[in-house]
Amino acid sequence: MKKVVVPRWIKSYASFILANWLFFTLMRLIFLFVFRAALVPQAYHELWKTFYLGAKFDARLACALAIPLGLYLTVCAFWKGARYIKKGVSALYGLLEAAVLLVYFADFAHYAYISMRINYSIFKYSENPLISLQMAWETYPLVWAVLGLLLWGILAYFFVKKLCVRAFAQEESFRWKGKLGWFFIGLIATGALMFGQISQYPLRWSNAYHSTNNFICNLTLNPGMNLFDTARFAKNVSFDREKTQAYYDEVSKFLGVDNPDKETLNFMRTVPAKPKAQQKDYNVIVIFMESLAWNKTSMTNPDIDPTPFINALSKRAVLFNHFFTPTSATARAVFATVTSIPDVTSFKTSSRNPLIVDQHVIANALTDYEKYYFIGGSSSWGNIRGILEHNITDINMYEEGKFQNEHRNDVWGISDLDLFREADRILTEDQQKHKKPFFAFVQTAGYHRPYTIPKDNAGFQLKDIGEDLAHKRSFVSVAEYNSLRFSDHALQEFFKLAEKEPWWDNTLVVIFGDHGLSAPQSENMPRGYVEHNLINHQVPLILAGGAIKEPKVITRTASQVDVLPIIMGILGRPYFTRAIGRDVLGHNEYPQGALIYGWANEPHPIGFVEGEYFYNNKGGQEGLYKYAQDSYNEDISKKEPARFERMKKLALGLYETSQYLEYNNKKRDEQDD
Repeated sequence: MKKVVVPRWIKSYASFILANWLFFTLMRLIFLFVFRAALVPQAYHELWKTFYLGAKFDARLACALAIPLGLYLTVCAFWKGARYIKKGVSALYGLLEAAVLLVYFADFAHYAYISMRINYSIFKYSENPLISLQMAWETYPLVWAVLGLLLWGILAYFFVKKLCVRAFAQEESFRWKGKLGWFFIGLIATGALMFGQISQYPLRWSNAYHSTNNFICNLTLNPGMNLFDTARFAKNVSFDREKTQAYYDEVSKFLGVDNPDKETLNFMRTVPAKPKAQQKDYNVIVIFMESLAWNKTSMTNPDIDPTPFINALSKRAVLFNHFFTPTSATARAVFATVTSIPDVTSFKTSSRNPLIVDQHVIANALTDYEKYYFIGGSSSWGNIRGILEHNITDINMYEEGKFQNEHRNDVWGISDLDLFREADRILTEDQQKHKKPFFAFVQTAGYHRPYTIPKDNAGFQLKDIGEDLAHKRSFVSVAEYNSLRFSDHALQEFFKLAEKEPWWDNTLVVIFGDHGLSAPQSENMPRGYVEHNLINHQVPLILAGGAIKEPKVITRTASQVDVLPIIMGILGRPYFTRAIGRDVLGHNEYPQGALIYGWANEPHPIGFVEGEYFYNNKGGQEGLYKYAQDSYNEDISKKEPARFERMKKLALGLYETSQYLEYNNKKRDEQDD
């Protein structure tokens, strides 16, 4: 067998990556040693995962730094003339390595100052460079730091120069095809290290937030990569404190703030426990039904009956038939439901923003509950992993690769049916083991392009209603119609399984759509829903399960951000919150209403729904409408000026307050930490 000889230029490239990788690991160890006082004994067991994930982030930065060197060495392998600029390449790397060390110096100083790893917002100090420089001069040993950077740059220069010299110290007899082959091997290896994991999604910043302990998460981060990951978001910080204060009085009244204070922007409310006899230890299952839009259900489409089980369930449950999502995107729905704050960012989604990953979640008040999140694909999607693992204490994440019975259905992972089966099995087995109540989120995704119906479908039968009728009834195709029918069928199969379990009689199941879906025809809906785009936001909210004894229909307007407060009200447990969500089921005195934010349109519409009224503001063009009437386009703001002004203040006020709270709802401020 012929011996494989690795070219020297590939060895030099690999040596550069390895050297940087080891250096970054050393810096992580130094960080741990310097700030070890922040490491509590309860977090010791998380250190192994911290260094494992941290090594992946370090490898990514090492590879990113090595790419120019790799390209240079490849060119040199084919063209000897390029070798004569090795001093210039070495000088470039002297500067690059000094810059990387400068980032680490700044990172250590930044963390020592405010207990936060360096991020792109540090560049705000450049707005007052002289003041910032004076502060740094008076606070840090800048002379020693500059000398250290110079020395490090010189060492890097000679190190890279030596690698370049050794790369071609001996002329190796590789044909051009062989050299090209080694180039692609190096390229693939570099790509794999930068991708970071064997998964549908690459390693993302949210992987670093695998713990509710802030120091553990900070230790996992690589400062260089954190600068890169936060760059786009630091430029798009959009909350305006003055505007939030301007609308504070109306918003604080709407939320029922305990001690209103406009100057400090206090939104804190403390909800006391109900009397012991009224407290419940119900198991809770919160089900995000993908795209379960009100205009697509059997409640508005009885003749084509797309959701027969949900329709029947709603008649023996508590149904909110005037329930709205703030926005129309799944990642935004997860953020809004978990944090009780509408995701009103205009850039990406809030779950993708590492600067606001730290959020208070009221479900953490259930300290005696086992907590779960089930998703058929990966929680790296939308970076929801960070919001969940970092903010929900001891949450058990079940995603692709962690299920006992995995049959990948399509790009979204296992089918909804398999997801429900696994959730039922795991919850039953774990409750028998732990003897504790559970709080579980289940996020479905099957009702989504490509609308795949699995082969294992529990007897599901396709139905053809014709493309024309499908279009008229809010569907883009018969395939979409059947996909929703299968989603409904999978939910029914879950109920069949769950109703046989010993925990069922003591369980509250909360079902709602993560968002609505636009449909231009939608002849089954009043035209105003379509024209004002409210079909993108209206979804059903159903409270079902053994815990529900008295079916009823709630017609008051409510919002997705109200879900967790409603649950906590049913359980009767105490909690505190600063967020927008309210227990509108248990408190009829709360004003009704729901914020609407159209992130996908320009200018971004900001609206407020209250009963039959809709205030809508599109870039300053505003009006008040009765959207369900034939005169849905008539602006009645002059006919009802008091209502118009109040709804306007609530719409704009809740929008500004939501932006503010996304950055000011940190869990590290929790009273019960």
